[in-house]
Amino acid sequence: MKKIVSFVIAFVCLWSVLLPGQEASATAKINSWDLVDSSKHLDYSGNSKYLSFIRSGANTWNAYKKGVIRPASGANKSDVYCSDISANNNINATTYSNGKITFNKKNMDKKNNAGKQNVATHELGHGLRLGHNASSDVMYQYSTSKTTLSTNDKQSYDAAYKKY
Repeated sequence: MKKIVSFVIAFVCLWSVLLPGQEASATAKINSWDLVDSSKHLDYSGNSKYLSFIRSGANTWNAYKKGVIRPASGANKSDVYCSDISANNNINATTYSNGKITFNKKNMDKKNNAGKQNVATHELGHGLRLGHNASSDVMYQYSTSKTTLSTNDKQSYDAAYKKY
């Protein structure tokens, strides 16, 4: 019996070495807060120089769930205000639970358009209640050039949407 157990353990260890990159799949990750209003919309406004990337990020999320993120208007008050800061740190942007997204110009200006798009889409994801997830996701904790939603991003959005 000990030989069988030892063999199984050795097989599992060998299997994990022979199949690199085969990590457990990520799951839906959501936060305890969102910026979505009672009508299930996240209305944005602001004076950020990156608002065009916010619009593109909204289009990315809205392609999956139509019309949730939209520009604020006279009829739809702003749920999130986007602005810019200049800080000497490694942070590209931050979404706050009180309805603010701040972009750090010192880091954002160094990014190409895909990088800026990733950051804006990612920050809107936080506003939708999404948490950080796997490296193949828009919601990865570090900035990438990923601009399309992964299966994990969509599963997280589905889970978050149920909480609105």
